[in-house]
Amino acid sequence: MKLVIREYLSMLKESGEIDALLPDLLLAMGIDLLSRPAIGSRQFGVDIPAVGIDPKDNRQKLFLLTVKKGDINRNSWNGDKNAVRQSLDEILDSYLRNRVRPEHEALPKKIILATGGELKQDVEPDWVNYVHRHAGSDPKYGEVEFDFWGADQLTLLIEQYLLDEYLFPESVQKYLRKTIALADQNEDEPRYFYKLIEEILFQGNLTKDKSKSAERKRQKALCLLDLSLNIVFYWCQEADNLKPALLCAERTVLLTWDWMRQNELFNCKTTNEKFHHLLSTYLKVSSAYASKLQPHCFVKDGLFGYGADELEYPLRTFEVIGILGTLGMVFINLLAITDNEGLRESYSKQMRAVGEMLAALVANNPSAFVPLHDFHSIDINLGLLTLASAGCTNVAAHWVTELGSRIFLAYKTGKYFPIASDRYDDLIAIEVGQAPPKEKLMEVSTLLPTLAGWFAVLNLADEYKPFQEAITKTFATTNFQFWFPDEETDKYLYKTNAGYESGTTLSSIQLPKTLDDFKTYIFRLHEKQEEVFSNLSCVNGGWFVLGLIASRHFRTPIIPGYWQNYVCEQDINEEQIPEEQSHNLE
Repeated sequence: MKLVIREYLSMLKESGEIDALLPDLLLAMGIDLLSRPAIGSRQFGVDIPAVGIDPKDNRQKLFLLTVKKGDINRNSWNGDKNAVRQSLDEILDSYLRNRVRPEHEALPKKIILATGGELKQDVEPDWVNYVHRHAGSDPKYGEVEFDFWGADQLTLLIEQYLLDEYLFPESVQKYLRKTIALADQNEDEPRYFYKLIEEILFQGNLTKDKSKSAERKRQKALCLLDLSLNIVFYWCQEADNLKPALLCAERTVLLTWDWMRQNELFNCKTTNEKFHHLLSTYLKVSSAYASKLQPHCFVKDGLFGYGADELEYPLRTFEVIGILGTLGMVFINLLAITDNEGLRESYSKQMRAVGEMLAALVANNPSAFVPLHDFHSIDINLGLLTLASAGCTNVAAHWVTELGSRIFLAYKTGKYFPIASDRYDDLIAIEVGQAPPKEKLMEVSTLLPTLAGWFAVLNLADEYKPFQEAITKTFATTNFQFWFPDEETDKYLYKTNAGYESGTTLSSIQLPKTLDDFKTYIFRLHEKQEEVFSNLSCVNGGWFVLGLIASRHFRTPIIPGYWQNYVCEQDINEEQIPEEQSHNLE
């Protein structure tokens, strides 16, 4: 593990990476932060101030950390205004003079140079001489000492304080090493990391007690989980394969939320802070995945790739649509809970960028119009939610209408239509002419009524009429269905496919002839389910996007409330649902 951690540290950059790890390390050492690293504000050389007992001599001290990236060489020592020497001078000349709180003035001051690299041999004498000149007892500031935390020292501290044998047993370390070893593989899910999450959260004897020791143990567990996820992420970057890291990040935030739900920790401030850090890591991973995909979205057939075929191309396309759609909705969620105007502008810009990527993907990849499984309704829903939120309604409208007509034509020809089965073998059987009758393969559909719902969201009244007539006639034997959550769904939503374990299926849906009638139908459905939807812990807790992440990850049907809200915001006539179509929700 020492080699794993040291290699990971060498990959970190200063802003948002090393200075995100150090607070967790200090916390594990029992040292309390006075403030967290902030971007844009003047820090007078100090990135992280903290107070606590120094484990070296068991004395209480004021710790002042200045954080740098990579190795400390001649240039980084004294090359520009952000160089090490300039930061150290600023601490001595400004921070100690003006920024130390009165209650800390009498404490010894320990100035620490922290980096994920090492102190190069040619600059070591400069560091030693600087420390020799400035360390010791100062008549005004009291006792001043220095320390260097490079990759070797940080590795030892992380292993000692974060990876202790109780919280991070050998079995968990093995899971992490196996995950890293398979970072370049996509044949299977990263199941070893899933076991790591389970062992840390659900087998680590973490209690919901409000005691300080229990709270600190929970914080330490979530810090460890975040560290493990970051290590996997950077190894996947090295392997040029981010999919395992994305799956690990999705599973981490979902299971952590479920653990918080089970232990009634939503009101625990420190636990919520650590959960926000995990969400930030998830956002970092998914944003990196999107950045890697971005060039391919703006090129004709950019997702086709090498070795793709007529089946793999659509499967790959809808997976990417689901990932990008989920990322876009993360930014929507952040916009909904953020008051800071600077952050809101940043989130809005990133959300629009994801919307533009999705729009370009749909325009450049014909496979976006060829769903092969009914469960592709999940990815289509996610993509449409982001397109609609990003203002790309013309693209969304074109995509919806074309999907409807192409599914109709594909079913007529008997190939490349969305089968109810999730088996890849069934797609092969259709390809080689050995499949069951198409009526059997499409005896159930959630995709078609969902598309009809999006005609309502986008107000496509003229386009809805031929769509309704065509599918009502062509798919006369297909059972159109919606899945809705129930009171039990929240117990399953964040850890498995909740559609198998809970919920209510509304079946035998008959699409009304006019869009206004269908809007009224949707409104009444939503009215019946609104309370259950609102009571989901993720919706009630302000992180509604977790339900969408769960759908993408576990393939639970998208809860209709997510898109029905758009329809219910419109001015529609509140007519009653025909009695024969409402009995399944009673």
